[in-house]
Amino acid sequence: MEKRVVVVGGGIAGLSAAQTAAASDKEAAVFLICGEKRLPYYRPRICEVFSGLDIEKLNVHSEQWFIDNRIELIYQTVQEINAQEKQLRFIGEEQPFNYDKLIIATGAGGNRPAAEGTDADNVLALRFLADIDRVRRYPGPVVVVGGGLLGLEAAWHLSCEGRQVVIIERGERLLLRQLDEEASHFFLHIVENAGIRVALNGSLEAIRNGQVILSDSRGYPAAVTIFAAGIKPQIALAQAAGLQCNRAIIVDEIMATSAVDIFACGDCAEFNGSVPGLWTVSMAQGMVAGKNAVGGRESYIPEEPPYMMNAMGTSIWSGGNITLQESFTRSFPSEGKFSKLFFNDDGQLAGAILIGETGKSVTLKKAIANGMNKAEALTLI
Repeated sequence: MEKRVVVVGGGIAGLSAAQTAAASDKEAAVFLICGEKRLPYYRPRICEVFSGLDIEKLNVHSEQWFIDNRIELIYQTVQEINAQEKQLRFIGEEQPFNYDKLIIATGAGGNRPAAEGTDADNVLALRFLADIDRVRRYPGPVVVVGGGLLGLEAAWHLSCEGRQVVIIERGERLLLRQLDEEASHFFLHIVENAGIRVALNGSLEAIRNGQVILSDSRGYPAAVTIFAAGIKPQIALAQAAGLQCNRAIIVDEIMATSAVDIFACGDCAEFNGSVPGLWTVSMAQGMVAGKNAVGGRESYIPEEPPYMMNAMGTSIWSGGNITLQESFTRSFPSEGKFSKLFFNDDGQLAGAILIGETGKSVTLKKAIANGMNKAEALTLI
């Protein structure tokens, strides 16, 4: 009798899990349930639609690819999970859907703070393709709340569409996690030269009368407000099914949950108290969940991936430890190029930041992993 492996969620974690399960067990029947009712797509790239990217080019694979790889797509929304009976129920369907192994990869939505006006239709967290149409229903100036990777990419592509854009960052500088202070200041000038305003140290007070108002009384006109300030794991199904959850669904090193034969991965999963919310992490966890759902014994080993961004007419790459005191900088403001290397107490390369020219990123990643000595590392930039 064939094993039925059902994956709930059409993001990269779910796709990775389904692909790995099907490849690992040729006899298994693998089902991928896509609640958005469309082919899995590159969600981190949806902002590019604002600047002209064809939506169809976002698809990770064609329909034929799923047929060839023995993954059956189901365009439904799961209403409930019955962990005892090993069944799912879809919205609007009476007939239950059985599974032998279940992988929950329901992902996450975006955070929206509890403040006056944040429940309006023209206020949203940009996470899914449907959000693109929602933004376009409100022509005019845009305020992006959040100066991280997603917020900056959204701001850039909206400006390319011809929108007036303001970025609100509650911290004292942009890209707090990806850049050190020197690099962040360098990058701020690039953003401002691209025609995008930045409001630092901005704490949201309210959204009213077509304005985003900060706690220090600064106000910015906004036909639409986009939040890009963290994620909120979508765990309602798991909670209702009795799975152990904290901020997200708690999993162990094999991506197993507290329920028998149920795994979880990606932005809805919490491993060792962490929910990274990164595409590469979701893909890696999906591979582990898919392998183990068909009888494997793979362990997930966390790895801190480098950060990359292409926006504001430039590119950024940072990797390793960028908090160390010993460092070396090459800066060419007129050319928009910046490089910085960080060294540990033994004089070994431990981290790096590149802005404007990121062609050496692969070489630097290897050099950091190998602990290249300072003299040799300096020849790389």
